[in-house]
Amino acid sequence: MIKYALGLSDELAEIAAYLTQFAEATAERFLDSCEESFDRIEKFPEMGSPRKFDEPELASVRMALVKDFENYLIFYVPIDNGVRILHVIHSALDYNRIVDIGEL
Repeated sequence: MIKYALGLSDELAEIAAYLTQFAEATAERFLDSCEESFDRIEKFPEMGSPRKFDEPELASVRMALVKDFENYLIFYVPIDNGVRILHVIHSALDYNRIVDIGEL
């Protein structure tokens, strides 16, 4: 089972809107790649790299790349019977300021 954090759909829509400026097909491919990546993470929840945060409560957060869009990172946590997708962000952003304990 895949659960999605509040605000994730807004993040994806923002990224897709940005990519549409260059090519609508690219934005569509991005969203399809996110969906494929989420499915892969659900099947293999340990595949992502553990991330280090200042807050010990965030120790379970893992990071994986969006398929074919390696500049975009997926942050998620394994949960019973699945995963919770927290964020999809560009790699240039400081993820320490974005991932929050309240999202777990």
